Amino acid sequence: MPKYVVLGNWTDKGRESLETDYPERLEKSRSVVEKYNGSMSLCFTMGQYDFVGILDVPDEESMAKIAIKINTIGKFTTTTLRAWTDEEFIKMVTSL
Repeated sequence: MPKYVVLGNWTDKGRESLETDYPERLEKSRSVVEKYNGSMSLCFTMGQYDFVGILDVPDEESMAKIAIKINTIGKFTTTTLRAWTDEEFIKMVTSL
């Protein structure tokens, strides 16, 4: 299953309500990912990004739908990167 790295930052609106509605926000995002047969793991970070998500999603179209849907929440912005595991990358480069 393709893997994606999602780099995220909270918007001003997202920071303002972080203490009161974050658990609901997380559950809503997770349910969107699961709707498209994916899974999500999050880490919260210090520095340029507020959080990093690792998503396993069946295909690019599903990932695009997830990104569109979760960004309509309006509490954060994201940048999505396609990622490959080390095993996938070795297989790719050795077949050149």
